[in-house]
Amino acid sequence: MPRQTGSPVKAPPSPPDCSTVFRPTFDLNLKVTLMWVKTSQVRDGVRWWATETPEGSASLAFRPLGGEVIADAWGPGAAWAVGQLPALLGNDDDPGDFQPRDSVVRGLVSGLGVPRMGATGRWYEAMATAAIYQRVVSADARTAVTRMGRLHGGDVPGGGPLPLFPRPEAVLRVPDHGFHRAGVDRARSRVIRVAAKHAPRLEALQERPASAAREWLQRLPGVGPWTAARTTGAAAGDPDAVPVGDLHVPVLVTYALSGATDGDDDSMLELLEPYAGHRGRVVRLVKAAGIGPPKHHPAPTRFDISRI
Repeated sequence: MPRQTGSPVKAPPSPPDCSTVFRPTFDLNLKVTLMWVKTSQVRDGVRWWATETPEGSASLAFRPLGGEVIADAWGPGAAWAVGQLPALLGNDDDPGDFQPRDSVVRGLVSGLGVPRMGATGRWYEAMATAAIYQRVVSADARTAVTRMGRLHGGDVPGGGPLPLFPRPEAVLRVPDHGFHRAGVDRARSRVIRVAAKHAPRLEALQERPASAAREWLQRLPGVGPWTAARTTGAAAGDPDAVPVGDLHVPVLVTYALSGATDGDDDSMLELLEPYAGHRGRVVRLVKAAGIGPPKHHPAPTRFDISRI
């Protein structure tokens, strides 16, 4: 059985292959910045990112400390990961023309700041992990991402605590029962295989505007506006990415911005229209603040298909 996400972890025993100190000129809010980056987690107070870079695998550990971010990396892709750190923390995002236009958003900005959107630059991983989150409880999806790495990913550089999501060629070798064992059903595994099959074209989206990338992604089988938004939100730090079709987000955003409790995609998009270009930024603010209508229904039931 793969190790569960919450297991105690230790720092890699080997010295890092690459280190850096990043000095941001903006306030960090990593909860918002990395909200849709599903290859990153906090372990024992340290933020980790495990990824397959263009130069090879890498584990990156970083921690804000006194206005700086101290980072160490392991693996053949360590230098690439360290070089990507500023973008991962939102340095390439420009919220200069973002203006809170109502009291609710002004209040959110007052409490949380103007969030920066982090960009991994890893498009295949962003789409494949987004596919795992389709139509399931987040806790189950998080476990499935971890299991995919434990069962089918490569060796973790330096013995870091996070698994590497499988490379495209490894995914294309995984049989149906291999996905099932990881807790991924057939519908979602099909989308992951699509991501693996089109991995080079996905990585080439880095050269396109995020809006054009979202449009292109939706031409792929199994990819709708929700998955496209989650992909560009993670890979490109897309500040306008809105997860249309989400079970909860339209209700939360509609309630936060209007007080209505019957929110849907249409009402959410109408309320977000004044923030065009930064709609995803507002969505993340609302989610980070935990605003929502009173709950009158039980929490969604977790369902681990790997036990069947």
